[in-house]
Amino acid sequence: MLVDLDHLIANPIFDPHRCSVGFHPLHSFPMPFVYLILFFIPKTRIIGLGLVWHMITDTLDCIWMCHKCIDCILDFTDWRFWWTIGQRLFGC
Repeated sequence: MLVDLDHLIANPIFDPHRCSVGFHPLHSFPMPFVYLILFFIPKTRIIGLGLVWHMITDTLDCIWMCHKCIDCILDFTDWRFWWTIGQRLFGC
């Protein structure tokens, strides 16, 4: 997806131990909200769905990457956004 082009401006471009959510510009606050808004606009619904799904899967990747390290999860900059979404959608 084009949303991953922001990885090209990172230094280094690829780091297997880095969480992309909260690090790359298109993966950071407020962009997930923009993607959510795109989902609710009929003409951009498919693009919005793809971008929201991409953010969800990248977030899961970050959580799995540091699931045994609570400090890593707390340092994960956008965890509050996804926590709020989870509370609203699933009541957890």
